[in-house]
Amino acid sequence: MNRATSEMPPALVEIEKLRDVPYSEIKALRAYHDGHSPFETKHGVKGAEFENVLVVVGRGWNRYNFGEMLELAGAAAIPAAKQDAFERNRNLFYVVCSRPKKRLAVLFTQTLSPAALDTLKHWFGADKIEPLTF
Repeated sequence: MNRATSEMPPALVEIEKLRDVPYSEIKALRAYHDGHSPFETKHGVKGAEFENVLVVVGRGWNRYNFGEMLELAGAAAIPAAKQDAFERNRNLFYVVCSRPKKRLAVLFTQTLSPAALDTLKHWFGADKIEPLTF
């Protein structure tokens, strides 16, 4: 930091740093905040509709375990201790899967158990499930 910026109030230093950001990035950020982005979070799409939707599901969140939710959805009964987590996962899964007008693709980046895969086959049809191996 040079002497001139060290004497500036922090808010002005922050604004000064914006001069280094390319204008195209500022425009893209503004478009995103105005709702013009091909990407959204699972929580950010509630109430919205799109022609085509790709949902990427993984195990990165502590509050969500979609693999376990799919296992429980196919079980005869859901344990009382897991009921709240099941409903939270199921509701969010419903939100993301009900957004497309035409096409839906769900990509799981985690290994799913046979029970979870059975639930997906039941919900979407066995012919719609494509396992990927690497």
